Amino acid sequence: MVCKFADFVIDFKNPSLEVMAYLKDYLSTEKPQFEIQVTKDEIAHARTLTTVTNSIVQAELSAFCTKLLSLLPLHGAMFLHASLIEANDVGVAFTAISGTGKSTHTLLWQKLLGDKVQIINGDKPIVRFENNIPYGYGTPWCGKEHWGKNARTPIKHICFIERSEKNSCEKITAEKALKGIFSQLFIPKDPAAALKTLELLDKVLKSVDIWVIKCNTDISAAEVAYNTIFKGET
Repeated sequence: MVCKFADFVIDFKNPSLEVMAYLKDYLSTEKPQFEIQVTKDEIAHARTLTTVTNSIVQAELSAFCTKLLSLLPLHGAMFLHASLIEANDVGVAFTAISGTGKSTHTLLWQKLLGDKVQIINGDKPIVRFENNIPYGYGTPWCGKEHWGKNARTPIKHICFIERSEKNSCEKITAEKALKGIFSQLFIPKDPAAALKTLELLDKVLKSVDIWVIKCNTDISAAEVAYNTIFKGET
């Protein structure tokens, strides 16, 4: 089964029928650049992880994702744990510790801006550069809400979400963002791939604006963040 993720054409060997159906939006007729196959043992191991449901289909998808996690950095791309939207024709990535509310904040932006917002991926977009611009790509690994599409957007803003009764949005430096973004990065076990991931992260942080959004669950949280980030742009 040949699929295309973030412009990488990959031959996924012998997937189950259920996984084939799950990946249907990413099918490609192009010549594969890479080949990935997961074993029964790898699927069984994925099924034991707390981050994976007991579904064998989800375990198979997770095992495939793990293989991609090591492959992508060696070719200039990586996964980022974030909810990625497009607003005003640029990508805005919301990242936070699980349970903090990045999905809720994503919905607030959608409620505020309506059709002016597209959700590219709700959980694990792939990031890679083209002409020194970081692009975020939709993937099938898009969270429990299944928010996502086979599309890409140039990432201009990365936003850290923090819960607060009072809404605010403040720009921070890449140095201040390092600890927070590092905790939301998927680091491969392979040393070479891990090093490439860190190099790519450094390049991303130097290419985007970085914000801390402190927010509640009212739509005014999205208004404050949007107005601050875009400074009245329409």
